[in-house]
Order: sequence, then structure tokens, then C-alpha cells
Amino acid sequence: MKKKMAALLAALMLPACALAAETIRIDGTVEAVKTRTIAAPHSGMVGDFAVREGDVLAGGETLFTISADKIYADFDGTITGVFARPGDSAAAVQGFYGALCCIERDTLYTAKCTTTGAASENEFKIVHVGEKVYIRSDSNNDRVGDAIVTSVDGKNYTLEVTSFDDIRLNEKVKVYRDIRYTGASRIGEGTVQRVDPVGVTAEGYVRAVHVQDGQRVKRGDLLFEIVPDALDGLCGSDGTVTMPEGGVVLSVLAQSGEQIAKDQPMATFCERGDMQLVCPADEEDLAAIQVGMQVQVTLDAYRDEPMTGTVVRIAGASAEDGSSASFDVTIQLPENEHVRIGMNATAEF
Repeated sequence: MKKKMAALLAALMLPACALAAETIRIDGTVEAVKTRTIAAPHSGMVGDFAVREGDVLAGGETLFTISADKIYADFDGTITGVFARPGDSAAAVQGFYGALCCIERDTLYTAKCTTTGAASENEFKIVHVGEKVYIRSDSNNDRVGDAIVTSVDGKNYTLEVTSFDDIRLNEKVKVYRDIRYTGASRIGEGTVQRVDPVGVTAEGYVRAVHVQDGQRVKRGDLLFEIVPDALDGLCGSDGTVTMPEGGVVLSVLAQSGEQIAKDQPMATFCERGDMQLVCPADEEDLAAIQVGMQVQVTLDAYRDEPMTGTVVRIAGASAEDGSSASFDVTIQLPENEHVRIGMNATAEF
């Protein structure tokens, strides 16, 4: 009590100008005004990435990649229709068209055959899957072709016509083991049919389409990328997750090689100039601080380059530190190339 009285008497003895000139200095830390979250656009596995907390990136720069299921061509052929578009539900497209797209095989004809008419020996009545045979038109000896046995069911078997000279659809043919078409090598007869286009199907949603109508494809060529979740806005994706706009990466939440779910947070960021200084003010200093007042702010790292900030908020509740009550005072900072999240600074009121 005696010390407080002495301090009070000393203050009363000071000139008014000295009291008015007294400056309050409060240390604080630079924080983001608003933290924004970057979420996974769809489920998948996170690929390797190099982004780190604190990186300053431009809008559109790639942060992460998320894998998708890939649909490949099972054989050589020609795309005869592409019904799916990026963002489409595979089930909806298939329900309407029967497939995401169709592939017409290079092999145009097949033949449904039987051992009827085969040479009398048993060996010509037993057909083997995979063996090469020769076919000739029943009505014109000049129309011939080569074929491979693709399936056998008792007396019946199926051929894939691999090459032909004017063989025609629905034509009756005789089948031989000998290219000379001798009766002693005959193993049956059948009818030539077209090979129907094969529909490509999948489950999920179309992230990307890699083919177009009429395109030639080889076995193993990429056709579609499929993800399990509906894509926002019925739009496709190239699998990358990018910065929505320029800013500072505050945290990296994703991990390479992990399975991630749609809308799961992957990172947080703030805009590059969207920063503020937060200072814990003692309760006895609050009377000298008002929202809207301008204050001088000095970064510890750049003491010779002070700037002017504006008080935008005074906390309505104290942050107890165990000894005295303090209230966070938030100061809006001007855009400045030196300001970085986590920097220490001093505000003068």
C-alpha cells in the first residue's frame, strides 16, 4: 500500500505533458486473419508431394495428387462411341447406353461351328482350343480365311476369324486343318457372324476421359479414370489439388501414400497479405486502447522499418496467465513483404 501511495504521489507531481507523452508498448505475435482449408475433392491415395508448412505459393500451384482407378483397353480395336463425360455417374451412363464407351475389335468376324461334316477319323471330330484352322465359303471357293478356335463345347466350337479374303457376314463356311482345304482335313462347318463391339463399364464417377469416338487403341491404353465419389459441379479433374489463390501454407495435414476420403482436410492456408498482430494487453492498459485507433507496429526482425496498423478488435474475455488478467488486442497490418506468420512484433499505443 505504501509503495502504491508513493507511486501515486510521484505521478501527481509529474507535469501534465509528461503524462500525456507516456507510451504503452505491448509485444505480440503475427497470426493469420482467416485460416482456409483445402479439402480432398474425392477419395483416393495421396501421391508424393513436396509442399511444406510455411511455403508461399501462387494460385493454381499444385499441392497434392490423388490417384484414381484406371480403366484400360483389354484388346486392340477402335472406339465406336464415347458416352461418358467427366463428372458423370458411371451407373447412370451405363443405365442409359449400356457402357461408358464401346470398342470394336480388329477381328470383325467369328464363326459358330459344329463337327458335322468332319472327316470320319476321330481326330477330326475333336477340336482343340487355340489351334489354327482354315475356312472356305460353301458357295464360292475363292472366299477363304484363317481362324483360331476360341472355345469348344462338345460337338460345337467357336472360331475367331483372324484374316479373310471376301468372307461375308452370315456366310456358310467349311472348316479345315489343311490350308489346301482337302476333305480329309475337314473338321466341320459353321456360319460367319460379326463380332459385336464390347462395352466398357465401371463403378463410380468419371474423373477423366482419355479417348474419343473413332480413336484407335491398343491393349493397355488408358480409357477412363474413375473415382468412388460424386464430383462437385459434375466436373472432371486431372487428379491434382491446387492452391485456390496465392497464400501461405499454414499446415499440411495429408500424408503421402495414405488413403484419403472426399472432403477430408489436406492443408490450411491464408492469403499472403491477410495477417494481423495479436497482443495480450494488461487490464490496466485497456483504457488507453480503442477499436479504430492507429498504432505503430515494429517487427523484431525489422526494427528500422515501423509500420502503421489499426486496432480492429479487443477481446471480450481475459486470457488468464495465472497472475493478472490480459485481453487480446488484434491489430490489422498493412500489406508488407516482410510480415510472416509467427513473427514477433511490438505495438505502441
